[in-house]
Amino acid sequence: MADKTQLKRQDKIELSKVDHGKAMGQALIDGMIQNPDGILRAKGGGRFSVYRDLLRDDQVKSTFQQRRSAVTSAEYFVQPAGESSQDTMLAEFVEWQLKRIKFDKICDMMLYAVHYGYSVAELLYGYDQRTGYIGLTDIKVRDRERFKFDAAHNVVLYENAQKTTLPQEKFWTINYGADHSDNPYGEGLAHSLYWPVFFKRSGVKFWMIFLEKFGMPTALAKLSQSQISDPVQRSMALEMLDAIHSDSGVLVPSDFEAEFLEASRSGSVTYEQLCDKMDAAISKIVLSQTMTTDNGSSRSQAEVHKGVKDEVIKADADLLCQTFNEQVIKRLIDLNFGEQENYPEVWRRTEPEEDLNQLADRDKKIYEMGYGPTQDYITDTYGEGWEKREITQPATQGGDFGGEQSTDYAENGKVAQKGAQQRKDQGDIKAGAEAMALAYNDLIGPRVRQILAFAEESGDLETMRDRLEELVTDPNDDTVTQIENATFAARMMGFFKGSK
Repeated sequence: MADKTQLKRQDKIELSKVDHGKAMGQALIDGMIQNPDGILRAKGGGRFSVYRDLLRDDQVKSTFQQRRSAVTSAEYFVQPAGESSQDTMLAEFVEWQLKRIKFDKICDMMLYAVHYGYSVAELLYGYDQRTGYIGLTDIKVRDRERFKFDAAHNVVLYENAQKTTLPQEKFWTINYGADHSDNPYGEGLAHSLYWPVFFKRSGVKFWMIFLEKFGMPTALAKLSQSQISDPVQRSMALEMLDAIHSDSGVLVPSDFEAEFLEASRSGSVTYEQLCDKMDAAISKIVLSQTMTTDNGSSRSQAEVHKGVKDEVIKADADLLCQTFNEQVIKRLIDLNFGEQENYPEVWRRTEPEEDLNQLADRDKKIYEMGYGPTQDYITDTYGEGWEKREITQPATQGGDFGGEQSTDYAENGKVAQKGAQQRKDQGDIKAGAEAMALAYNDLIGPRVRQILAFAEESGDLETMRDRLEELVTDPNDDTVTQIENATFAARMMGFFKGSK
């Protein structure tokens, strides 16, 4: 009884899943959600070969390759969940796992979900006797046509109408482009690429016919009614046309007329313009812009378009890494270390590298404002291999240098010595000038007092002028001696400097 009750309960659960799927608008056949892509069903009968054929187009292949390569060429890194030793150990464990598998190649194949709508990969685990951990031995990206999703969105192996339930922890799935969560198949770029590629191929087909008709002349032979009716005459005419080495020839009766009828038109629309228009549409669908694949009108517009492409690439990388973190890394750590509060994550650096020249100019301006960089900033910004050098400044007086001389002074010793001597001379002159200024009371003080006394004693300007002339003709011997000594010292300094 218990078993029957459990089976009935299980049946109710399965029926509830099916009813839930119907309520959400999902088409369920044999318990499987059907891919809602209308173009895939109408043009390919539900087979992905119709979308796989689109990748043969040159524009689709080149633009989609750009999009995938931009992601896989970006360096990946593992970010610890925190700063504890446990967090660091778990991050190192994940890095070790990624090195064991061809992670970039696996990511490249999983990115085909962007084209088809979804991708399915099988995780292959193995026990490492050396470390005692259960780790990944490989990740196999499987053919998506072999898999469908049930009402609970579990991946199911579905081949030849046979369903095989799979352990979900062994699979990693990605879906792209769906506008709601009830569609596990997504909607890839191929859905939007179908018609531009179709129109382009049709245009190329008609273009080739046009070139065949008008690229080279067609041989024409005119025969009478009796000659055309005569097999011998007709055979001779065909042999003549074949002798001209033409790909095509026409036999018409001489009294018949044949001409091409063309529709009247205006303008200069060509098949080439149609193909270019479809190529531009393909670039917009795949890369959301055109100037990284076609000629741009200006550098500024090209930079804007490149920025749009970078945003698309970052979105692809984040989607890839996010699903890998949730479906692979979390399971792998739980399997070896138990459930954790936080888990390490793998991400890719898709942001364009900063121009080091611009950074250096900016750092120089900030340094001139009074702020210096830390050693950690130098290492993070400019990489390893930098250390702070010792810069020795010259002494303010005397011309000597404290400590070891810098490289510039060592390479130009004579220039450094000459500069130091000039600074010493300037210091001596300054010191002498300061001494003379401080001794003004001894040098000119008595003369000033004499002039003031003359002004008080003299009753008129004429007497004052006579007394001043006597003062000038009778200078102070000490003052004259000191000025003469200063002048002599200055002249001798100039003489010796000029003789060097």
